[in-house]
Amino acid sequence: MNNKLLLLATSTCVLTVLVPVSRVFGACELSQRPRETQSVAVAGTVVPVSQILQKLKGKTQVPIFLPSRLPISQKLYYQSQATTDSYTISMEYTADCRGAGACTFGEIRGQKGGEFSTKVEGVTKTLKNVQLADRVKGVFHNGCGAYCTATLEWKSQGFMYTVALKNGRESDLILIANSAIIARKR
Repeated sequence: MNNKLLLLATSTCVLTVLVPVSRVFGACELSQRPRETQSVAVAGTVVPVSQILQKLKGKTQVPIFLPSRLPISQKLYYQSQATTDSYTISMEYTADCRGAGACTFGEIRGQKGGEFSTKVEGVTKTLKNVQLADRVKGVFHNGCGAYCTATLEWKSQGFMYTVALKNGRESDLILIANSAIIARKR
């Protein structure tokens, strides 16, 4: 009996690392989630820009740059926060993630001012300049701790923009940043 329980617990832990808990246990599909949770996008479709903008406009003075598409094949839930000088859009695999590492895909941030990332001893795997759309200079950074987080930063007219993905690839970050830059401020 104890071996079966240990096997079940181990299997559940492995599954939750590989698949969001809601998928493992068949919890809440999109049609069943409460109305107050955020927008959802499916890979191959555009990001729900208008729904995200409704939550940010009038709350921040930072010009809002959002990508049109994301390189992912799962549904994402978007949580947004804004202050006068910044905004953050969290992209999560579950509606109730609240920034927990296991269910986070990444985030998009904009802020007034800011400096590019620099090497952090013992954490940085990669730090390099990259060329983005419209001749925009970006800085790609990949650092690891409990898991790796890749970030791509760029500046525009005194504002710093960041795209961050958990275990992200440089090519995916460039795709997202270029999509946001080409779309222009919204």
